[in-house]
Amino acid sequence: MPAVVIGGTPGTGKTKIAKILGSRLTCEVISLGELAERNGCITAQDKARDTGIINEDCLVEAILDVVDGRSKRIIIEGHYVDLVPYDSVEIAVVLRTHPQTLRERLLERGYSKAKVDENVEAEVLGVCQLDAIDAFGEEKVFEIDSTSLNPPEVASRIEDLLKSEAAPVRIDWMDMLEKEGRLDDFLRD
Repeated sequence: MPAVVIGGTPGTGKTKIAKILGSRLTCEVISLGELAERNGCITAQDKARDTGIINEDCLVEAILDVVDGRSKRIIIEGHYVDLVPYDSVEIAVVLRTHPQTLRERLLERGYSKAKVDENVEAEVLGVCQLDAIDAFGEEKVFEIDSTSLNPPEVASRIEDLLKSEAAPVRIDWMDMLEKEGRLDDFLRD
């Protein structure tokens, strides 16, 4: 069962893009956040970080229940895509957004300053990228800069990746921001 996984920091467009892609490819779209909630995998609330705490073993079991025995392609989106079994993954797409734009998007969503700072720092450091590469290997992980693209354009880029033998491209915000002398603007003390 080939799964297209779409991950990234909150605010990069995962959910909207997955829905568009699912519609275009006539694939079922699985949201890992919704899957975790439905299966009782959110075991507590981290009030300081304003987020649920996921029981990863529970979520892995829920993912296995979804992917086992499927023959038709599905799209899996969310923050924990690195928990999807390697053998089930056709490609993993990590959506990236310039840290300044990401900060603005998260503030518009009403995230607390601490939550915005944490997610922006994760984007600068490439946490989702590194987790995906660790889980699926360099050859299966593709990154798309969604900063100035609308969701249908990003979905088209993913469709193109599915049809081609393109080599993965890596996005390094840390290097770019350091060259601009702005790295400290996006990292917490």
